[in-house]
Amino acid sequence: MKKLQTVNLGRLTNLEFGQHVKSVKEGITTLNVVSDAGFTNYLTQLETSIDTYDKALIQIRKSDETEKIAKADEARDTAISALIRYLKVFELAENEEEVLAYKSLNTLIKTYKNLQNWNFEEESNGIDNLVTDLNNAKYLPSVNLLHLNSYVTRVATRNDEFKMLFAGRTMNEASKEVFDVKKLRSDVRTLYTDMVTYVFAMAKSKDTDEFNQALNVLNTVRKYYADLLARRNTTSNNTPVDPIPLMQ
Repeated sequence: MKKLQTVNLGRLTNLEFGQHVKSVKEGITTLNVVSDAGFTNYLTQLETSIDTYDKALIQIRKSDETEKIAKADEARDTAISALIRYLKVFELAENEEEVLAYKSLNTLIKTYKNLQNWNFEEESNGIDNLVTDLNNAKYLPSVNLLHLNSYVTRVATRNDEFKMLFAGRTMNEASKEVFDVKKLRSDVRTLYTDMVTYVFAMAKSKDTDEFNQALNVLNTVRKYYADLLARRNTTSNNTPVDPIPLMQ
């Protein structure tokens, strides 16, 4: 029975994510067995999308200003994640009041689903609104009960730091490139996921060399990065790795 290797793409750095997709695309292209029109179209679109994504990353590396903006955005994303993770602890609390407080706050935060992946300006406004909600009369008692105040303050502070940097940028075009990185990554990921789903389905239904070999490339690359993330859990090593060798 054919299987698809799982990998948490969201935990890869921007560079690693780009390397992952390029390794898949180049590995499949090297096979020189693709003839299916739909599959060919996915590969063509993916090549164009990843080229644009690479250009955005290059722009970030070229500019100290855009790098600072990117790091400030990463800091506020981490602050949001910390808030959500701490809140999740109370899902299994023994105190019923704490469980009710968790449910109330969790419902609120769900209205800001994937906030870290919103475009820069949208995320700035979203965080402002979330912090305002958390400090209003309805939710503040729950925040106080669960001692979330420092986490809320951290989110607000990191957002303010980002907004100050972003508002003060002088290189508008360069800032536009870094502004687009999140959306570009999201677009590439959607296209990549659609292609993976297509290949997996066709490999199971048609069972031809074209899709079986492509699935093998996918699983090999995906396992490499899944193993990388597993090692990172134990070593906390965030150093990007070189792209894996292409499949023969």
